[in-house]
Amino acid sequence: MLLDEQGFRNFFAYFRNEPQQVAAIEMLRQALPTSLLSGDAKWVHKYRDKPSANLDDLFELHSDIPSKAIDLIAEFEGFRASPYNDGVGVVTIGYGSTFYEDGTKVTYKDPPITETRAKAMMETIAQKNFWDVIKTTIPFWNEMSDGQRGALLSFSYNLGAHFFGSSGFSTISYRLREKLWHEVPAALRLYVNPGSAVEIGLKRRREAEIKLWLS
Repeated sequence: MLLDEQGFRNFFAYFRNEPQQVAAIEMLRQALPTSLLSGDAKWVHKYRDKPSANLDDLFELHSDIPSKAIDLIAEFEGFRASPYNDGVGVVTIGYGSTFYEDGTKVTYKDPPITETRAKAMMETIAQKNFWDVIKTTIPFWNEMSDGQRGALLSFSYNLGAHFFGSSGFSTISYRLREKLWHEVPAALRLYVNPGSAVEIGLKRRREAEIKLWLS
């Protein structure tokens, strides 16, 4: 399978000078024709050009996810520029991201990222790993409003992309499957991990998702 443009760029976006990465780049260099290795090659001059816009613009993403859903997720995940422990031992960065767009896991050695980059990264992951899953597994998806779809994205981003039909999610799965959309808000309120340290925060998030669902 050929790498697309984004996939090819990702190989260099996460270069950390690790031995296997250095070896891979050397293999690529040896495979290139002499004309591309010249200091006067067109790509060399282009690479050295000054950027025509803010570098953060390079990380903007256009997807079919409702913007209000992205804003809701960002609000409750919170932004952290540098890698941190998410509380259960998982290294996290940006808006709750535990891996980068290419699937590389976040490590404590990774450099800080900008908020613009973090939000674009979160949106990319939300699209590929959550939105693209729930829109094919939840019935009547195309009959829902943007608010309803956005609420379910936030819910899945918090509790898992494959929640529909899974153990522990029978109530909300039933109501979605039977198209009992007026009963979904009450179902969302069930998933707050009662008695835990995160109950208050989850209640706030569920109410925000309900508000989005009803919008």
